[in-house]
Amino acid sequence: MKLIGLITALYVNIAMIAGLNDPQMKVSPVGFLKMLLENNATTQVVNMSELLKGQDQQIKVRYMNRGTEDDVSDRDDCETSVTAEWQTCEIGHGMYSKIGILITDDQMRTYEAEAAKTAAAQINGVNTLQTPLMVGLYQTLLTKVNGLVQKIDANLVSAMASKWGVNAAYGDANAHEITFGTTASMNDGVVKLLADAEANEVAGDLLVCGSGVVRQFDLYNRFKNGFDAAGIGAMGLNTYVDPKTATKWGANHFGVFGKGSIGFVPWNKNVGDYAGERGGSAFFTLPMPVQLANGELSQLMFDCQLKYKDCPVYDDNGKKVADRGWVLLVGLHYGLFVAPNDMYAVGDPLRGVNGAFHYIAKADDGATAVRPTADAVFHTEPAPTPSSESVAPASESSASESESASESQA
Repeated sequence: MKLIGLITALYVNIAMIAGLNDPQMKVSPVGFLKMLLENNATTQVVNMSELLKGQDQQIKVRYMNRGTEDDVSDRDDCETSVTAEWQTCEIGHGMYSKIGILITDDQMRTYEAEAAKTAAAQINGVNTLQTPLMVGLYQTLLTKVNGLVQKIDANLVSAMASKWGVNAAYGDANAHEITFGTTASMNDGVVKLLADAEANEVAGDLLVCGSGVVRQFDLYNRFKNGFDAAGIGAMGLNTYVDPKTATKWGANHFGVFGKGSIGFVPWNKNVGDYAGERGGSAFFTLPMPVQLANGELSQLMFDCQLKYKDCPVYDDNGKKVADRGWVLLVGLHYGLFVAPNDMYAVGDPLRGVNGAFHYIAKADDGATAVRPTADAVFHTEPAPTPSSESVAPASESSASESESASESQA
């Protein structure tokens, strides 16, 4: 079988079918991965040429500490204490996720025939097909890749749990509580987050990812179409929702990130000299369109291996569970880039800050309950009994009123 022809045909068909809107074919990465895909860090990669050839598995990023007041001299001389010292940060790819899809011989024969039609329809590199072929294989891929993408997201969220940096507004890397309410406050909610961002010298819009109260606050503000009684309009956070943060970071925990401080780092091994047919398998990369929640298409490039399984598979009871066929393995090596904790020099006020800040959201609905403490003691005294002298008898009072009325008439 012409496996490379099949792969080429699959590329062509993906480009043609990408516009389909079948719900089972949508690959929707949730929250954290979506945030990374839309706002990925742009860094200076030292070994980019080796990476593109598939020769290196580590991405190496260069950075330099910014200057501090300790570098400054008050003397007009030719001496200097400043040297340009570059540091290198290696981003590992310890995470790997893959799925396997079995394509039986009968199915493969159909796909091969369709691939031949696709190749015949190519004229000078222009596809003349009116109807895309291999829809079945493409649907299977997208349906199963959705689970793969969700697993990648889960691993990234877990990795982030141990990479929080120092928050200069508090002087530590702990999770700090932020209260969100229906009215603006000087010390809570969005105002506090913006003040903290200033303390950490974060420029640009904040990236927020989490679930629970912080998302509810965001949804509440989306209902505002004007100013409230205090003259405050909507205070949206544009939160990236990820339910996995509740179990991996904590209930109502959320992260705030400066753009450029965090990124998704995939690495493809089936490229360059490492792509092609070897040992009865075809090794290649496959670009898969990823439909984001906002309707825009992004793309992930997966490593693939197409391998023939020449014996049927039986379970312990002797029942055949899989026939002879081709196994398509789709996987990806990847890592999470977070700016180094030592990117600021010793003595810098931002030492330990990496642009990733950990918070806990608390809801304030405006109602404050006042309750006594458990050991409160209440002292009560009986009401004083009125004396007989201070209260006039009813008969005397009536007589007095009658005399006053008679005098006024006279």
